[in-house]
Amino acid sequence: MDENKSITYDDLIQTRNTQILKSIVPFLDVPTQKPLAMLIQLMEWKNATAAFSRQENSMAACSLPAGTKRRDAMLSAVRKYCTPKEQEMIDTLQTLFCIMENQDLFHNP
Repeated sequence: MDENKSITYDDLIQTRNTQILKSIVPFLDVPTQKPLAMLIQLMEWKNATAAFSRQENSMAACSLPAGTKRRDAMLSAVRKYCTPKEQEMIDTLQTLFCIMENQDLFHNP
């Protein structure tokens, strides 16, 4: 995995097995879909519980490289899943935050 890639919640709780099961669900008859979907959710819940029970939490934002701002990292992570219009809004927000930080530095050196 790319060292600079941030870890998402899905990366943490989904396994190859859950991905395979998820790809099967649409091809099953309706009465079988619900129990399989519930099994998948149970497997993911178990993985989430195990992940958050570990002492180290590789998903924690504090594991970001030094100098990385959490807000910017969060917006960049969310941006990947947005529509082009929403991405434009996030870009505008990030620019606005940058301007505000620079203004604050100018007024409070």
